[in-house]
Order: sequence, then structure tokens, then C-alpha cells
Amino acid sequence: MQRSEDRAQRSDTHHQRLFIICLSKLCFLFSVFCFLSVSVFASEDKFKTAEEYLKTKNYIKAKEVYRDIFLSAPKGPLSEKALFGMGKADYYLKNYYEARQNIKRFISVSQIPGYRDEAYLLLGYISLHFQKFKEAEQYFEMVGVSLKEKADIGKAEAALKTGDIVKAESSLAVVSKRVMETDPRALYVRANIYSMKGMQREAVSAINRILDPVLKDHDMRIDKAQIYFNAGKFRESERLCRSIIDNPVSSIERVRAKRILLNIYEAENKVDEALKVSLELLPYESGDDFKLKIVSMYDRKGDMYNAIKYLTYLKDKRTRSAEIEKRLKSIVNLKDSKGIEYYLKFAQYLDADAPFVVDASRYLIANGKKFEGMLLLRKALKGAVKGDASLYLSELLINEGKYAEAEKILVPLTLDSRYLYKASYMIAEIMGRQGKYIPAIEYLTKIVKAAKDYFIAAKLGDLYYRTGDRQNAVKYYIMASNKGDGLSSVKAGDCLYIAGDYSKAKIYYKRALDYDVKDPKSLQWAQYQYGKLTQNGDYMKKAISGGGEIAETASVISGGKK
Repeated sequence: MQRSEDRAQRSDTHHQRLFIICLSKLCFLFSVFCFLSVSVFASEDKFKTAEEYLKTKNYIKAKEVYRDIFLSAPKGPLSEKALFGMGKADYYLKNYYEARQNIKRFISVSQIPGYRDEAYLLLGYISLHFQKFKEAEQYFEMVGVSLKEKADIGKAEAALKTGDIVKAESSLAVVSKRVMETDPRALYVRANIYSMKGMQREAVSAINRILDPVLKDHDMRIDKAQIYFNAGKFRESERLCRSIIDNPVSSIERVRAKRILLNIYEAENKVDEALKVSLELLPYESGDDFKLKIVSMYDRKGDMYNAIKYLTYLKDKRTRSAEIEKRLKSIVNLKDSKGIEYYLKFAQYLDADAPFVVDASRYLIANGKKFEGMLLLRKALKGAVKGDASLYLSELLINEGKYAEAEKILVPLTLDSRYLYKASYMIAEIMGRQGKYIPAIEYLTKIVKAAKDYFIAAKLGDLYYRTGDRQNAVKYYIMASNKGDGLSSVKAGDCLYIAGDYSKAKIYYKRALDYDVKDPKSLQWAQYQYGKLTQNGDYMKKAISGGGEIAETASVISGGKK
């Protein structure tokens, strides 16, 4: 009996405990429900606050509140709307990368119809901003009925950006007249169509119907400046560009304004102003065409140093080398006192394959900059002009008396038809300096008939003359003369004169004069000899005007005849 009572008592205690536990759980759940209800209501209130911030264009505050809601609200419509709100706020803040990211996240999780239409519309305009015109058109196509006309306007703008005016006008044709007359985007597209079609007055009229604050909100101010420029309203365009530069909505807008400003100054031929803006734009312009524009401006200002300096920034090595070469050549031709300075600083940018590298090396060495000239020559030895560089290096070695080193470089060049004759000439020069006249003559006579230029024959004439064989000397001087060498013509005339053949001597002295001998003394001698043999006073006067011993002799002869 006692045991039964104990069992009953324990059972009652157990039920009491169960009742207390259940009651506690119910209280907890009720508390959670109340908390969540309060949180939801609080989030909804916050959402209304964020929407109000968005309407009043306080986009930064709107974004902050939307973000708080998104982080605190449970998954669902309110969280999705807050995510979209963040994207919209970023869009109006011109934070297009962040806007695109959040709006795409919203589309991936939400099925709210009206919101999705607006999301696709904004993605279309963001794609336009990134110049992804095909992508923009695809987004506009996805916009539903609620925003169909705005999407059609967007498609027109996308077509306009690719220069397809017909397609742009076709998209606008389905937009109602009321919207066309009031929607800023529609007016903007219509103004740009007018401008592209050359209807500048209509373009200006259309763009002027959009209020300045609206232009700024929709990032259209720069297009207004462009339309003004196209219409020839340079002052109005310049003022608008200046106001944008002073207070831009984004760095991109400032850059675009400077580009239009540059176009204005170029159209007005204001070189200094255009150059200043160009230098400000340079960090944003990667193309060589823009750098060449800056170079052209420095050329116009006569600033050779900066013209070449900005050529060194070109990416295209061949263009860079060719343009620098052109200017370095002009510096030498103009006998610029800073020629050496320019060559020292800029010749290193010449293309190793350019023949002018050897000329630049020669110029530096000739002007006392042997170390720098040799550096340039070694560069040429690695390029396409290796043969020419080797010839010049051999010339330097010969002048230094390093005949073995020079010959070692020259012998392989004789196996190349391009360098055969010049290399052979220099090898013969080495032999001649060493007194090896006969081997030098034998070496050159094997190739002289095939040589088109005169210098092999001229060298043979000199070698034979040194051996005392004037008969063969005149033979090869005449051959060189026949190939156009004025100096050999003088030498042929001298040999014939000494031989007493005056009639033939006159022929070659006259030929020398016709060839316009470059060496002043040889030219003066030819004038004297020809004038004396023909008794032509005009040539004697020319010889006298040259000064020196020849002039004195010519003067005596002329005086005696008088």
C-alpha cells in the first residue's frame, strides 16, 4: 500500500515538471515571436526611412540604412528590397561597379516583378557606362511592361552609341509623344541624334530643355558640352566644361570634359592652352596617337627637346625610332648647338635595326663622345644593320692601326653581296697602308669589273699610281670617272696632263667640274687646269676666288695674259 502511494506521488511530481518545462518553452517562443515582430516592424520603418532618403537624393544615407536592413533582416522580400536599394543608391552615387554587383545579386535571389524590371533597366544603363553596348541592349530587352518605354529609350541610346542612327530612331518611334516631350533620357537621345545628323540648332534646342540638375543627376552634362561644341558654340561649351572640371560628379566626367576642352583649343588654334590640357590628360590616354599629338604641339612651338622627349613614351618602337631619327637628322642639318646633348640623351631610343643608328654613332664619335658612340655601335651590331656597323667599326680600327682586328671583321663580310665591295675596298686599304700594293691590286682586280660603284676602280688607280704605273693608274681613274667619280676625273686629267695629252686632259677636267667635286682644293685645281688649258677667264677667276697658292698662280697667269 505504501509503495503504491509513493509511485503516485512520484508521477504527480513528474507531471508537474513537464508542465513547467512546456510553459517555459511557450514563454520563450512567445518572446522570440514578439522580438521578431518588433524587429520586422523596425526594419520596415527603416526601409521607409531609406526610401525617403533616396527620394530626397541623400544617397549616402540611403545606402547606409539599406545596408543595415540587409544585414539585420531575415531572408525575404524586405531583405531583397534592401539589397536592391543598395544597388540603386550606388548607381546614383556613380559607383557603377558596386551597383552592378548588388543589382545582379538581387536578380539572382528575387522574383519581385516591378523591382526586377527596374533592376534590368539600371543594369542596361550601367552597361552603357562601361561601353558594353550589346550587353546593354540585352538588359533593356529583359525589362517588362511596367518600364517598357524607358527600356525603348535605353535601346535607342545603345544604338546611338554604336553610331546606328536608324536603329536609334526606330526604337524611339514606339515611345509615346508625351514621354518623348518630358523624359530627360528621351530628350537627350533625340538631341544627340540631331547633332549626329548635322542638325545642330535642333540639337541645342533639345538639350536645353533638360534642366541642369537633371543633366547632372543623369550624367549628361558632358554630352551637352559636346553638342555645344558640335554646334560651334565654343564659348558656351568651354564654360560648361570648366564648371564640370571644377565640380565633377566623377573622375570620368572630368576627363571627358578636358577632352572636349582640348578639341575646342585645337579648333581655335590655341597651342599653349591645348598643350596644357593634353599634358593633364596624358595619364588617361594610353594610345600613341595622343602622344604624337603632344609631340606635334611641341614641334609647332619649336621646342625640339620636349618633342623628342614625348616621342620616347611611344609604345610602337618603330614609329618612336623613325620620329626620333627624323628630328635628330634635322638637328644636324640645322647645326643646332645642342645637337650633341640631344644625341647623347635620345639616340639610345633608336631601333637597333635602323640604319641611322650607325650614323648616330658616327656623329657622336666624330664629336668627341667615343664611349657613348661605341655603346650605340654595339647596339647596332646586334640588329639588322650589323653589316654596316661592322664596316664602321672596321674603319675605326683601321684609323687606330689595329689592322688585324679590322681584317678579321671584314673578311666574313666579303661573303655577303651587300658588303662585298666596301669590305674588299677596306681590306685593300689595310694592305696599302702596310705597303702591300701588289697583293692589294691583285685582290681588287678580281672584282672591279663587277662593281657598279666607282670606289674600287678609284682605289686601283691610287694603288697603281703608288707603284709608279701611271698607265694603269689612268686606266682605272678613267673607269672610276666613267662611273661618276669627280675626284678620279681630276686625277685622270692630271695623269694625262703629265703625259702631255692635253686634249684628253681637258675632257676629264671638264668632267670633274660637271660632277661638282666636293673637295674644295681639288675643285679649285680642276678650275685652274681647265681654265689654263682652254684659256677660259671665267674658270681662272673661280680658281683665284678659292685663295691659296693655286689662286696666286692663277692670278699670275691671268695677269700675264693681260
